[in-house]
Amino acid sequence: MLIGKLAQQTGLSKDTIRFYEKMGLIEAKARQAGTRTYMEFSPEMLERVVIITQGKALGFTLNEIKHLIDTWGNGAVPIAEKLNVIDRKLEEIDEKMRQLEEIKLYLTVKRGRVTQESKDLAAFAISRSRQDI
Repeated sequence: MLIGKLAQQTGLSKDTIRFYEKMGLIEAKARQAGTRTYMEFSPEMLERVVIITQGKALGFTLNEIKHLIDTWGNGAVPIAEKLNVIDRKLEEIDEKMRQLEEIKLYLTVKRGRVTQESKDLAAFAISRSRQDI
């Protein structure tokens, strides 16, 4: 399939697909049509793009995904190493969640203070307007 079809089926832009190809995450074969050369992607590359998208959603970097595709795909990686990779990623996610909870707490406290300031200003404005009467 041509890049346009792959982009349509995956929801990714052509630029993203080209970037994945440059990184070596996916492969295309050149096909000559008259004076033009088209890059053709196999159905396996559609599956690969889905794996890349899922990996990104799980928090893996493109370099990590490339390494996993290169090594896991050939079956040479022992199960213990696969589990280690998964465990490290789970630890990273736990740390990010902890950081996000800290940010959420900070923003919640900040919002409460701003809300109180707003109430205080409104009460002050009302009391000043009553004094002017």
